[in-house]
Amino acid sequence: MKTYVKLILGTFFVLTSCDNEVLEVASTTQISSETFWKTEADVRLALNGEYSALANVEENYIYYDVLSDNAYGNYPWEGYKAIADGTHSPRSGGAIDWMWANCFSGIGRANVVLDNYEKVGNLSDAFKKSVRGESLFLRAYFYFRLTEFYGGVPIILESPKLAHAEIPRDTKENVVNQILKDLDEAATLLPSTQSETGKATKGAVKALKARVLLYNQKWSEAAATAQEVMSMGYSLFPNYRDLFREANENNNEVIFDVQFKSPEKGNYFGLYLASYTLGGWSSIVPMQNLVNDYEMTDGKSISQSPLYNSSNPYNNRDPRLKQTISVPGATVNGIVNHVGEFGGFMFKKYTEYDETGVFGAPSDAVASGINAIIFRYAEIVLTYAEAKNEVSGPDQSVYDAINMVRTRPTVNMPVIPAGLSKDQMRQAIRHERRIELVLEGTRYSDLRRWNIAEGILNGLADPGGIRVFAASKDYLWPIPGGEFDIRGTRLVQNPGYGN
Repeated sequence: MKTYVKLILGTFFVLTSCDNEVLEVASTTQISSETFWKTEADVRLALNGEYSALANVEENYIYYDVLSDNAYGNYPWEGYKAIADGTHSPRSGGAIDWMWANCFSGIGRANVVLDNYEKVGNLSDAFKKSVRGESLFLRAYFYFRLTEFYGGVPIILESPKLAHAEIPRDTKENVVNQILKDLDEAATLLPSTQSETGKATKGAVKALKARVLLYNQKWSEAAATAQEVMSMGYSLFPNYRDLFREANENNNEVIFDVQFKSPEKGNYFGLYLASYTLGGWSSIVPMQNLVNDYEMTDGKSISQSPLYNSSNPYNNRDPRLKQTISVPGATVNGIVNHVGEFGGFMFKKYTEYDETGVFGAPSDAVASGINAIIFRYAEIVLTYAEAKNEVSGPDQSVYDAINMVRTRPTVNMPVIPAGLSKDQMRQAIRHERRIELVLEGTRYSDLRRWNIAEGILNGLADPGGIRVFAASKDYLWPIPGGEFDIRGTRLVQNPGYGN
C-alpha cells in the first residue's frame, strides 16, 4: 500500500541539521513530547531541519535557466532537459518529483516546529519569536515554489498525518493568500539582523513578499513592499563578478541565501558549470541567444550599435557578459584560448574560474561552498521598477531604480534614455532582469508570468535540437504521477497531462 507514510518516515520526521546530524525518534507516526522537545537544542535541531529542506529545494536552482532561453542542459537524468524539450510527463521523475517532494518535506518540517516548539520551557521570548517567524517564512517559501511550478496545491498547516493524503488541491489564489498571511506575521516576529548567518530576517520576509506579489501581478503592493526593502539599508556590491564568489558571501547586497559549506554541505555549481576541458560536466552552458542579448557599451543592441564588430563580437559589450560568461578563446582556469563545448561558451558566474589564477579542477567528490543567493538587493530594485512602471508608467523613480543596477561600478552601462513609453520601459526592465539575474532561477518564471513563454521557447533552437513549449499545458508542471498511486488521494492533475 502506498500512503503518505512514505513521506512522513522519509522526510518529515527525520530531521536533519545543517551538520548532517540525524534525529532518530522512537515513534513511527509522530514526534513524541516524551522523547523530544525538551531543550532549546532540540528546537534548534528541528529548525535546522527546515533549512536543510531549503538546501534540498535550491541546491540545483541554477538548472532553472536551462528551461529558459538562457542556457542549455546537456544531460537528461535531472529531468530539466525533458521539460525544456517538451517531452516530460508526470512519470518523468527528476525535477518534477524532487520539487514537489522537497517542498512538502519542508512544509512538514515547518509545521512540526510550529506545532511543538512552545512545549519547550525556558526559551527566551526573542528566540521563540524567531523560531515562529523563521518557520512561517520557510513554509511560505516552500508554498511559493509549489505555486510557481504546479499552481494550486493542498494547503496543510499542521504536523503531517496520514489523513493529509486525502486533502484536495486548493486554488492558487488561496495558496498565495496563505503565503502572504504567513509572511505578514513573520515580518512582525523577525529582527532585521540575526546573530546566526543565513537565518531569515525581516528583510528576507519582505523580499519574498515582494516577489510573490510581483509574480501574481499585484503591482501596487509589490512596488510598496519592494520600496520597504529598499529602505532597510541594503546596497549594491560594487563588483558584479566578485558578488558571486565564496570570499564575498553574505555581503550587504545579499538579503537571503542558502548557506553551503564545502565539503560537509556543499553544492556542485563548479562541476555543473565547468567545461569538459576543465574536468566538469558542461551540464549547464550559455546559449548564443543569451550572449547576443548583452548590449554594446553605448547601450544599443548588437544589431543597432556601430560599435559591434562581427570579427570581435565580444568586445565593447556590457561588462556583465565577460563577468558572467567565458567567451570562446578566453583564458579560463589557466587554460589559454580555452574552447568550451556547445558554442564555446562557459558560465563563470557561481564559479571561481577566471582569466587569472588556477583554482583546481572540479570534482564529483568535492562540493563548492558558494552560497545560492535567493534574494539580493538588485532584484528588489528591479522588482520596484517593474511594479511601479505597471502601476503608473516610467516616472523618475523607475528610471532611478533601473539605472542604479546599470551603473554598478564594474558594470557602468549608460543610463536608460529619457522619454520612454510604459511599454518601452517594460521591455527595458525585462532585458535588465535577464542580464542581471542570469543563473538565479528567475528567467523561466519571468517568461511564464509575463505570458510570453511559448513565443520565446517554442521552436527555440539549442545544441540538442528544437524546443517545444505547448501553451495549453507547459505553463505548469504536472503533479508527479506517484502522487496518484497514493490510496485515498483526491488530487486532480494539471490540464494536458495524464496521471
